[in-house]
Amino acid sequence: MRILVLLLLLLSQTAFSQLKAAKYTIHNVKANTKYSDFGAAFFGPNKIIYASSKRDGKKLRNKFKKKQTLNTRYDLYEGFLNMKGEINYTKKILNNFTTKYNESNVSFTPDLKHVYFTQNNIKHGKYIKDANNWINLKIYRADVKSNGEWTNIVSLPFNNDSYSCAHPSVSEDGKLLFFSSDMPGTTGQSDIFWVQIFEDGTYGKPENIGTFVNSKYRESFPYVDGDILYFSSDRPESMGGMDVFMVALDQPNSTPVNLGNTINSPYDDFCFVIDRKHKRGFFSSNRPKGKGNDDIYFFKQETPIVKCKQEISGLVVDSRTKQPVAGAVVKLYTHNTIKIATLPVKKDGKFKFDLACRSNYRIEANKPGYQQALQQIDFQKEAYTQHLVLALTKKEAKPSKPKPPKPVAAKSPEKPKPKPEKSLTVYKNGHEILDLPPIYFELDQYYITEEAAEILQKVAKILKEHPTFIIQVGSYTDCRASDSYNLHLSALRAKEVVKHLEYLGVPAYRLKGRGFGESRPVNKCVDGIKCTEAEHLKNRRTEFIILKK
Repeated sequence: MRILVLLLLLLSQTAFSQLKAAKYTIHNVKANTKYSDFGAAFFGPNKIIYASSKRDGKKLRNKFKKKQTLNTRYDLYEGFLNMKGEINYTKKILNNFTTKYNESNVSFTPDLKHVYFTQNNIKHGKYIKDANNWINLKIYRADVKSNGEWTNIVSLPFNNDSYSCAHPSVSEDGKLLFFSSDMPGTTGQSDIFWVQIFEDGTYGKPENIGTFVNSKYRESFPYVDGDILYFSSDRPESMGGMDVFMVALDQPNSTPVNLGNTINSPYDDFCFVIDRKHKRGFFSSNRPKGKGNDDIYFFKQETPIVKCKQEISGLVVDSRTKQPVAGAVVKLYTHNTIKIATLPVKKDGKFKFDLACRSNYRIEANKPGYQQALQQIDFQKEAYTQHLVLALTKKEAKPSKPKPPKPVAAKSPEKPKPKPEKSLTVYKNGHEILDLPPIYFELDQYYITEEAAEILQKVAKILKEHPTFIIQVGSYTDCRASDSYNLHLSALRAKEVVKHLEYLGVPAYRLKGRGFGESRPVNKCVDGIKCTEAEHLKNRRTEFIILKK
């Protein structure tokens, strides 16, 4: 399995954290015992599932905590969350799968019909040790019946006796499963991985999420909330032990942000979960002054999470009349004059760019018959919005001498020959696509270039002339990153192309954006093959596949 290496991509640009942590208030819940209680999870808005060692059992070593101590048996309990953040009416979950070893860290699918959970590696009622005498962890999936019973327990296909898979977290659309593991391809002691969940209940190939999250230390206990991933790590940026961090999944150059000294402590802090709608959740910690070894803490999020994003909006006007200039073109450049976006302006003269917090930018407006307008945009390390007015000044018209008309010889009128109608589509690799050049992207970028904008104008024109066409915007990357990172980057490219076509007047329902990552290269440039930059560029493309005519 390939490991994502972003360092090479980041050398040419300064990267800053894209998130600013919220403020929290916390309290130790009354349901904690003198034993170990941890890993609270939401089952709907008010039901809570958590693990506890109330009934002591065989002690097992835990490789996912910083100190490889002996831990006692954990069983799953359920309770109900009240308005004060307390878990009431707790009782042990009795299911057929319950063993004398650990069950913990549950995650439910969005429809609450399935559950993923962690359990020790057990076969025929006996635990299985690996070559290093570890009893590894495995992730299981179960169906959840209407009465709450868990049935049809199955081990996930990527589990293995020689390594652990644990701490599952399902994305809010139910299509991705995040988990921690020390499987081959791990960069540290344990890493965060993700895997696709297909509609038929099968799974893709697990992928290391990459070095923008994982380090040479220990990363565990992932929890995904929309486009934010929370996880625990004992990296040097922690306050001691394991700390909870968060990272923006929709910003490929994000760096993890420590949640601060309310959630985190010099001890182990982990199992962070949040109900975003009600801004409340739980985490676990073994900090002093608790009731037991590990305790569950309730928190309220008091301030919003601030995404560090530069939103640059503006207006292109005539410098004399102050009226909007329709038909102007706004271009965006990086501080080192690399063009990253081109946007045609509509009748109202307005434009807007959402930019990452990592660099200064330069913006310019042009229109034939006007002098160019330029403005520098300086980066700030915080949420930043700026409104610009780009004033275009008309060029003075130069007087020209009238030219005498040329004599034209009379010719008999000829009937124009009908031009053969050119086909709008071609077949390629079994797909019918628009007969237009693909649009290409800069390395590790998803902005629309000037050349791409011209092609998208043609795409929009075809779709307007053929109102029954529905297309798939299929985006790809080159092979210079992991499968998971490239899948994410290609999805961002598809999203940007769809957004641009919508701006050009194409209805959203006629556009289906999809990222294919580094699959389907058009040349030999796959992993392990040396290629020129021009050859790699051919694979960083978007094509337009006909879904319906």
